Amino acid sequence: MANNILQGQDLMLFKSNQVLAVATSCKFTISANALDTSNKDSGIWTSKIAGKLSWNASSDNLFVLTEYTTLVNAMISREEVEIQFSSANNGTANKDGFSGKAIITSIDANAPDGENATYTVSFEGTGALTPVTA
Repeated sequence: MANNILQGQDLMLFKSNQVLAVATSCKFTISANALDTSNKDSGIWTSKIAGKLSWNASSDNLFVLTEYTTLVNAMISREEVEIQFSSANNGTANKDGFSGKAIITSIDANAPDGENATYTVSFEGTGALTPVTA
């Protein structure tokens, strides 16, 4: 069982099949809207079903001006981008994970004195996720 456990550096976020450069961490979230189906037969407990699904992703990165500028330009032009969250081998996406279209909802740059400049970018999915398989 332990052989199947991935470490954080083995999972990466890709935009248009290109790894987000010098990422220090990334996050990928899938969620469902819970719809209340409670009724008189439910007794004292609520009952729920899953409604619409949504997903989002974010990445924390060391600041590289060209990468940052590309993301800012994509956000300003309001373009959808292709995102893939998958395991990686030397910065190349493996054929497993999830892929979908997203919009960039925020980019935050941080430039503390005497430390590395960084930025965080957040994406919101605009439709279905597709499993990526070999």
